[in-house]
Amino acid sequence: MIPKIFDDEEYKKANFAYAQELAYEVVNKSGISSLPINIKKLLKLYKKSGLHIVTYSSFAKRRNLSMKEVIYFTDSEDGCLWKRSDDTYILLYNDTKTYRPTVRFTLAHELGHFILKHHDKTNKEILTRGGLSKSTHTHLEMEANYFAKRLLAPIPLVDLYTKAWSKNDDEHLRKIFDISYPVSESVIKALINRHKNTSVILESHEMVNNFRNFINEDISIKVCDNCNSAQGITEKFCKVCGEHSFFVPNFDNFIKFKDRKNNLMKYTELKVNENGRLACPCPICGNEDPINRYCSVCGVFIVNECTNIDDPFSEDGCEGGILKGGDRYCSKCGSVSTFYKYGLLKSWDFNLEISDEDLPF
Repeated sequence: MIPKIFDDEEYKKANFAYAQELAYEVVNKSGISSLPINIKKLLKLYKKSGLHIVTYSSFAKRRNLSMKEVIYFTDSEDGCLWKRSDDTYILLYNDTKTYRPTVRFTLAHELGHFILKHHDKTNKEILTRGGLSKSTHTHLEMEANYFAKRLLAPIPLVDLYTKAWSKNDDEHLRKIFDISYPVSESVIKALINRHKNTSVILESHEMVNNFRNFINEDISIKVCDNCNSAQGITEKFCKVCGEHSFFVPNFDNFIKFKDRKNNLMKYTELKVNENGRLACPCPICGNEDPINRYCSVCGVFIVNECTNIDDPFSEDGCEGGILKGGDRYCSKCGSVSTFYKYGLLKSWDFNLEISDEDLPF
């Protein structure tokens, strides 16, 4: 329910609960499922609703203004939301700012004004200090700030990390959510106050389902020291290179782990079905419809499984099992996979995949 339209004297208290509700709703409906929240991707979702993003530099150039004049117009060194006469909105932000968390917070803050419909409620084009009473301006800013904090670092998502470690701190939150120290400090304070005043230890929200896989991976994978690939926390051997030395994350080394995780290597893998059988053209002969357990054209074995088949007369055998399309080694015993043995997969260091996003230009 949208609060009623008010005049300056009516608006005396910020509605934090409503700001949080809308922030969570925005995140939940955005389709975003990884952290930190991609604020610019999120903002693009509102272009059809009349919200347009413009940098201070671009605005200054278009209007033949100096940066000082733009700051005077917006009444802010960071950003503002301008409602034009055609009922469209321009979100202006200072692109000369170099600290990412500050820029991200500015964008989230101005989005908060848009989502909370502050311009409609006040009938103002720009929410400047001079155009509103001190009380109204203060509380509009407090609502937008609260919206931004809950948008960038939703408490239900913070709780999942806290639950895994049984603790949390501002440094970890800054790394995970790409937020500034004041924002992370505010989140920690909110958690402390909740612990003091309520019995709630884990807040739930529908949005958690969108991020559960990402967060589970964040706290339940390790990184191979040899090939820098992601491995399940219970794996004994690396499925890509066969080594058994890993960087295992915990609360104390998580900051370093995030740096390692953000630079993981991607290796060639083949598409397989639920039975481990090749579900794409044979890489040996190009047969586009390989069936059964052997390619009908070149005869190569096309089911990826451990080659160390369980031997009832030996203690060295492995229970084998179906492997994934990129597994060159069995994670249980370290033996080579059939895909690697028969040449369907090349050695991990033979053909590295580099995405366009990794290119330095």
